[in-house]
Amino acid sequence: MKYILLSITILISTISSIANTNMQLADSAGIYYKAGNYNKTIEAYLKIIESGEESAALYYNLGNAYYKSKNIPLAIANYERAKRIAPNDEDIIFNLRLAKTQTIDKIESIPVFFLSEWRNSITGILSTNIWAYLSVITFLLSLSLLLFYFFSRSIQLKKITFWSASFLLMMSLLSMASSYNQKKINFDTNYAIITNPSVNIKSSPDENSTSLFILHSGTKLQVLDQIQDWYKVKIENGNTGWIKFEDIENV
Repeated sequence: MKYILLSITILISTISSIANTNMQLADSAGIYYKAGNYNKTIEAYLKIIESGEESAALYYNLGNAYYKSKNIPLAIANYERAKRIAPNDEDIIFNLRLAKTQTIDKIESIPVFFLSEWRNSITGILSTNIWAYLSVITFLLSLSLLLFYFFSRSIQLKKITFWSASFLLMMSLLSMASSYNQKKINFDTNYAIITNPSVNIKSSPDENSTSLFILHSGTKLQVLDQIQDWYKVKIENGNTGWIKFEDIENV
């Protein structure tokens, strides 16, 4: 028991020490940013991320520092990371769009089926966690109303509680589906940003294979597969090809 308490004390002390260090780094990063020393700002934020901490604000601020230092590809990569955590944050969305205006490739995306677009717009109103909380809350409320239904002697009250419980149960299932859909959109799909100025997209994972088309820094790719140091990727218009991992930054 003594050793368990000692281990817990050491763990709490370590976590507290990391938190204090990260707070100091964040304060330093803010000072560096205001002074226009963006390289030092980036170093401070990267140290915080290396400690295991991540948040939308952290990636957003790191993206701003990269943007100010004229590193547009890494600015976009970090704005995309921030957007995954906070998909509806207006500041993140605005800065991401602003950074993308400075990229060369203007690729038209494949039109989304209107029902899928409608579903994604609805689920995008709230975050994955909020939808999950709503699902649990409405489910518990529906169970409570079902208890009233079984134990009530009033026919009128039974009708009200039954239909209310049914409605809440349906809302619970819809919230669960929305949470899953939002998670799939934001976290289950792998994306990357091209960091090299110009890259030949190959027909197969081989340097000597045919070059299909050329893409430039800042372009967003969906990662479909990996073979050794090659990634199979897809761009927004549906075209696919292979690119070396050294040419991209995973989001």
